[in-house]
Amino acid sequence: MKNPYQTESVKILKIEDEGSRSRIFTLAAPRGFKVKSGQFVEISLPGFGEAPISLCSDPSIKNKFEICVRKAGMVTGALHEMKKGEKVGIRGPYGRPFPVEIGKKRNLLLIAGGLGLEPLRPAIWEIVKNRSQYKKVQIFYGACDENDLLFMKNYDEWKKKIDFHITLDKPKGIKTPMACNTGVVTKLFDSVKLYDNPVAFLCGPPVMYKFVIKKLKELAFLDSDIFLSLERRMHCGLGVCNHCAVGSFFVCEDGPVFSWAELKDIKGAI
Repeated sequence: MKNPYQTESVKILKIEDEGSRSRIFTLAAPRGFKVKSGQFVEISLPGFGEAPISLCSDPSIKNKFEICVRKAGMVTGALHEMKKGEKVGIRGPYGRPFPVEIGKKRNLLLIAGGLGLEPLRPAIWEIVKNRSQYKKVQIFYGACDENDLLFMKNYDEWKKKIDFHITLDKPKGIKTPMACNTGVVTKLFDSVKLYDNPVAFLCGPPVMYKFVIKKLKELAFLDSDIFLSLERRMHCGLGVCNHCAVGSFFVCEDGPVFSWAELKDIKGAI
């Protein structure tokens, strides 16, 4: 019987600083490994434990994948000390991804706050690389300031094919690849005209969800047309430890991506 906790050792191919506090780790992909937007892997380091990390790479690249890691605890701190060529253990990928295929029939609105751009990045790459297959797409991305913006090297390519908007809570006047608005992400609804009848994908902090969902409902979005990630609740990846329980759901097994129709009546879901 296969041990579901068994990890596979993979090599670190590249390490890049990303933003002011994160690093992108490019890892060798095991045979058959597939990246889907919203899914995650468990990163394991002997002596330190393991941590769930969202996938953030281009799904079309098959022999390697990327994770973007902010130094926040024991495992991520140890990972930040590692060097190119060293190996880490992985399990996964796990989880229900964002239903990107909907974008082939419906317009999309992707709303990200802070680190929430990471799980949505594979969806963005999927759309950009296969642009003719998808309807109209808009991105609303909010961050604290310019130093917290992620993946700036990608903006020039993304904005050629997607209607991309950024807003900063506390801008410092630092030059960025594209102009930024000022204010929280919901401010963008006041200045940007939405495409007709879109489906919304959300990923960010819980406080963002509260106000964004309120705004979407004011704009007559159906609960079934709002999808959000509970990636912050991810834990063992197998739905076994109960740390990720939300109502009758286990985020590791049933999510992390849910429709608002599934979550709206569960107290404390967001």
